[in-house]
Amino acid sequence: MELTANEITLIMERRAEEGARNTAKEFQRKAINTANAFAEWSDTTGYGLTFSTFVNQFDYQDNDGKQMYEAVQRIQQAAMPQ
Repeated sequence: MELTANEITLIMERRAEEGARNTAKEFQRKAINTANAFAEWSDTTGYGLTFSTFVNQFDYQDNDGKQMYEAVQRIQQAAMPQ
């Protein structure tokens, strides 16, 4: 039994969707861990969260630096008591 072009397309789309979900979950976990590490580092050093501090003093050098910085900002804001 051979797959039709439509079936192959559906399978490829499903795999792409699953890959995107997995990538998002990995980033989410990395962001939570990075936010926690930054908070601990910040408590020790007294530095607040700015992009410059995040990449230069905290030394976050991964390719997703801007995206990670923004995620850490959102995590910090979301975790503040109301």
